[in-house]
Amino acid sequence: MTAPNTEAPLQPLKGVRVADFSFNMAGPFATMILAQLGADVVKVESLEGDDARAWPPIVEGMSVTHRHMGAGKRGLALDLKQPQGLEVALKLMARSDVVLQSMRPGVAERLGIGADAARRANAGILYYDLNAFGAGARGQSMPGYDPLVQAFSGIMQMTGHDGMPPTRCAPSMVDLGTGQWIAMGVLAAIMARGQGQRVSHMETALVDTAFSVVPYQATTARLTGERPPKAGSGNPIAAPYQVYPARDGDIMIAAPSQRLWESVLAVIEAPELARDERFLTVADRSRNVRALEGEISARLASRDVASWVERFTRAGVPVTRASGLEQAVVSDIAQERGTFIESDGVPLVRLPWLADGRPLPWARRAPRLGEHSLEILAELGYDESLSASLVHSGAVFADGSSPAS
Repeated sequence: MTAPNTEAPLQPLKGVRVADFSFNMAGPFATMILAQLGADVVKVESLEGDDARAWPPIVEGMSVTHRHMGAGKRGLALDLKQPQGLEVALKLMARSDVVLQSMRPGVAERLGIGADAARRANAGILYYDLNAFGAGARGQSMPGYDPLVQAFSGIMQMTGHDGMPPTRCAPSMVDLGTGQWIAMGVLAAIMARGQGQRVSHMETALVDTAFSVVPYQATTARLTGERPPKAGSGNPIAAPYQVYPARDGDIMIAAPSQRLWESVLAVIEAPELARDERFLTVADRSRNVRALEGEISARLASRDVASWVERFTRAGVPVTRASGLEQAVVSDIAQERGTFIESDGVPLVRLPWLADGRPLPWARRAPRLGEHSLEILAELGYDESLSASLVHSGAVFADGSSPAS
C-alpha cells in the first residue's frame, strides 16, 4: 500500500473540496491531479457508474482506466433526476470550493446543477465547465470524444506517413491535455483569489487543447491556407529527425543542427552526402526528407540497433532505440525514475513531479461505485435513518446496497 495522503510531500490543496461531476477521461484526469495535490475530491456518478469503469482491461474487478483516473477520490453515486438526489448534490456544492462538470452544454442546467444553481447554494464557488467544442450556438450541438476532436482539428490529417489514411495519435492526448489545463486553471483561480482577484467561472473545451498542441502549425496553416505535411516519426522543421530502420529494429535519430548532421555523416561513413545539394542545410534536408530517409536507411541496414546506438552515442548524436511500450515500462530509466507506484497492489504511472526528490504517493485507491456515499451523506448532515431512506428510494447508491427497482 502507498503512504496515506497526509504523508505526501506536496499538499497545497489540503482543505479544498472539489465536487466532480465529470466523467470518462478529461475531467477525471484533472480531478485526479487535484486529489494528488491534497484536495478532497468527491466523484459524483450516476447509479450506473462512469463509463470508464467498464473499459478494458479489468484488473481484480476494476478497470485500469478507472483505477488511474479515480485514484485519490471518494465516490458518491446519485440519481440527479430524483429531487432527493439533486438535494444531496446541492448540499455537496454548498460545502465545496470547486465544481467541475463535463455534461453537454445546457444539461447541467436542466438537471439543476448549473452555474446559477451552484452559486445560489454557494456564492463563493468556482464553477468549471468542461465541454468539447464550447457552449456557442455551433459548438454546443457537437459531441465530444478525443478522436472526434483530433479529426476535427486537423491532427489526424498530419499524423502518420504519406499515403496513409488519417491517423489518430494513439494516446488520448486531447483528453489528458485538457485534464492538465483544467488542473492548472483551478490552481490559477485559487491563487488569484488569494490575491484578491475574484474568479467565479472557468471553461475549457477539448478543441482548445487540440489547437494548443499544434500552435505553430495552426498559425502557419491560418496564414498560408496550406495543410501541414504528414510527419511520420519526424518533424517538418528538422532532419534527420525521425525513426530509421536498422538491421534488427528501429532507431530514432535527432540531429536538427548542422554540427549534429556532420556527426551523423561521420558515424554512417557517408561524407559524400555533405556535398549533396539536397542536404546542404537543415532547410534543404527538411524539403528533401524522403530522399534523406532513403540514404540513411540504406546505410543503417548494415548493423543492429545496439551497435548503432553505441556508435551514435559515442559521437554525441542524440539517439535511442524505438522501443515498444512493453519494453519501455521495464527499462532502466523507468526503474530509475520510479515511474510506477502501487495503488491497491496495481502499478500506476505516477504524476510527473518529484517534490524535494520524492514522488507523490497515491493518496488512496480509486473508489468502488458509491463506496463513500454514506460517509459523505453523514458529512452533509444526513442521519443514518435519512441516509437509509435515500438509498432505499434509489436517489443514492451506496456500495454494498442494491439500487431500488
